Amino acid sequence: MNETELSELKARVAANDPESMFAYAELIRPTDKKEADKYLLLSAQLGDPKACEKLGDIYMEAGDTDNALHYYRIGAKGGIMDCSVKVAVINLSANEHAALRELEELAESGVKSACSALAAYYKALGNRKQYNFWRSLVK
Repeated sequence: MNETELSELKARVAANDPESMFAYAELIRPTDKKEADKYLLLSAQLGDPKACEKLGDIYMEAGDTDNALHYYRIGAKGGIMDCSVKVAVINLSANEHAALRELEELAESGVKSACSALAAYYKALGNRKQYNFWRSLVK
């Protein structure tokens, strides 16, 4: 990114454009993680679905399922199917039947991460037949 593009991006960030905030956060993450996290949070709070997914992932890694679920739901509403899968996986412990149905619908719609989640679920249960079926759809 050249200097002109960077200054244009900073101008869009200053104008509170959530997509630009996310792009800026990803650009500076290698050199300034704290500042990148600040812009990621702002972008997510303004409803950017990609920022919501990334922030949800950060919260999940930290073990904060409630905040992760909150941001994954926003990402799912924004059209990110992988966020829908992540919401369903989190909900497996609360309502297994409904979460499995949601994962199957997503998988049948062609969402590969849903197929992977179902394969992992059935592998953990020791159901080799279901595991092989869902795993084959990932490929």
